[in-house]
Amino acid sequence: MRVLVVEDDPSQRRLLELVVRGRGHEPVLCATLAEARSAPPCDLALVDRRLPDGDGLELARQLSVPVYLLTGEEGGALGGIPHLTKPVRAADFDRILPID
Repeated sequence: MRVLVVEDDPSQRRLLELVVRGRGHEPVLCATLAEARSAPPCDLALVDRRLPDGDGLELARQLSVPVYLLTGEEGGALGGIPHLTKPVRAADFDRILPID
């Protein structure tokens, strides 16, 4: 499975890359909304809520694949998009990203 990872923090992006690869999937790494919009098609997306060039919620609404927003905020309006609260725990990935 190809997984779009949109995260502006380099260390968080690297951690997500390792988790996705470790589960046998191919990460497509992006640091901005602009990069994500030109990424190849993916099967699942992990999108940071706060990005330097805008709100990840905007991108999440545009994608035609399952999306999980990554946010450090508890609660809040996420437009019905499922989210994972940072720091993301291994159990969260067990639920959304099967080991291939």
